[in-house]
Amino acid sequence: MFTPEVIEQLQYYVYRLIDPRNGQTFYVGKGKGNRVFAHVEGALKNYKGQKFEDKDEDEVSAKIQQIREIKNAGLEVIHIIQRYGLTEKEAFEVEAALIDVYGELTNLQNGHNSDRGVNNAIVLQRDLSCEEYEEPDFKYIMIKINNRVLEERNYDIYETVRSAWKVKLERVKKYKYCLAVINGVVRGVYEIEGWQDDTLQLRSGRFEFYGHEATKDIKNIFINKKIPAKYRKKGMASPVLYSK
Repeated sequence: MFTPEVIEQLQYYVYRLIDPRNGQTFYVGKGKGNRVFAHVEGALKNYKGQKFEDKDEDEVSAKIQQIREIKNAGLEVIHIIQRYGLTEKEAFEVEAALIDVYGELTNLQNGHNSDRGVNNAIVLQRDLSCEEYEEPDFKYIMIKINNRVLEERNYDIYETVRSAWKVKLERVKKYKYCLAVINGVVRGVYEIEGWQDDTLQLRSGRFEFYGHEATKDIKNIFINKKIPAKYRKKGMASPVLYSK
């Protein structure tokens, strides 16, 4: 966040939000104070000390969705101040010019990237070479989720991993924790409180769990680490795996 002394010097400014996974600008805006950070903090409508006009609902949804996606990848949005020391009128003009240069962005649309398309070298290095976690002395299940379903559920890992699975209740109730696995890497760790019938009832004979995020010490065992090779063998097609 900017200090009061810096804010005074910045005056009005124009900024860009960049997706660190591919280096692409996904939002251009203008403002003053700490406006540039308000998007990630979720203070779009009621940002203290500032009065900003509400944006189009679809625009806000697309922007928040992309920020969630970045957060779920374990990264942070890159904030770039393109030009500062502007009057409000100058900021409007610079903002409009940048939108022309960069395209509509999430200011009006939500773009998506192929898994093997443009990517951040840091992300590739991390995901392709991250270490496996060491097996703990307690039971847990692993549920593999794909990006399509994650997208449908607004990139909410918990809501995606909890429902709905074809499992045997007498077996699955023996496991206290659930790992959300994306492309072989653990992206979420949850403590299971119980299981119930699929509330959406999209398919019969399926169940969902309810619970909460695991404690920090439990998360640190698994988060952003690969599941062991024994769980990644060819032929293990089931999305639900049980620790051995």
